[in-house]
Amino acid sequence: MKSITEQATNRINVTGKLLDAVFRDGKLEDGRPYESATVTIRVKQTYGGKEEISEIPVSLFAARYTKQNKPNPGFEQIQKLKELKTVQNVGFDEAATVRIANGTIRENNFITRSGAQISGWQINTGFINEGKGADVASFSIDIFIMDMHPEEDREGDPTGRLIIKGGVVQYNGGLDVLEFIVEDPQAVDYMERHWNNNDTVNIRGRIRVTSQEQKSSGKSSSWGEDVPDVATRVVRELIATTGDDEGKEEDFAYDPVDIKKVFNARKAKIEQQQLDATSKAKPAAPAASKYSWE
Repeated sequence: MKSITEQATNRINVTGKLLDAVFRDGKLEDGRPYESATVTIRVKQTYGGKEEISEIPVSLFAARYTKQNKPNPGFEQIQKLKELKTVQNVGFDEAATVRIANGTIRENNFITRSGAQISGWQINTGFINEGKGADVASFSIDIFIMDMHPEEDREGDPTGRLIIKGGVVQYNGGLDVLEFIVEDPQAVDYMERHWNNNDTVNIRGRIRVTSQEQKSSGKSSSWGEDVPDVATRVVRELIATTGDDEGKEEDFAYDPVDIKKVFNARKAKIEQQQLDATSKAKPAAPAASKYSWE
């Protein structure tokens, strides 16, 4: 079996217009200055017969010096990034086209003060290069299949999409859990017939980060004008479009026993974070009455 300390394939490829870039700086605990950046890349890509525009956020982070006190190339990369023209500053036509060919994706969980877990993901890279190329936002990731099930809407009706929960082995045996969506009916049929829980497979597809308007009726009475409620929802999905024909052979597959161990370690860490969050939360003070009879 494949060693649990061997990091899974995890490649992100993004090419598109540089929408904007936000920079932050600070100091590490050892005193070294660092700088981080969040850039947003506009990508127009066609897959599944449909054209789609996504705005992909990508994170960079680098200390100015390495632990050996040598200049860090990653820090210099962030400085060069500041010189690139963005859509926000100069408009779409003059903005730089940038490419990320060595990015990775990581699980990015957030624990609320009530202890609720909000799951998500974050794209990280060390280098962003300026250059021409066709727009794309794609991934190629080796996953351990933990679960596959049909997606259902709020009413419990099937949507036709397939949800795959995959474990991604990270550096030094850490485990991330990511959710992938399969939309194409032929791909759904193939994966349901040829992929199984506990298989290790390579999964490939497109990255979707779009905004969708949701309209609902605001009318609650039998008279007057209906003023609809409109809300904007950000959709962040990993759309799987292809992958391995079947699970990898034993020498290239992760052992379910090893996955269980690192999954339990991840679970314990999240539970501790939830406990810490709820223990720090202060109960809200009762609101003072503004009425004399209360």
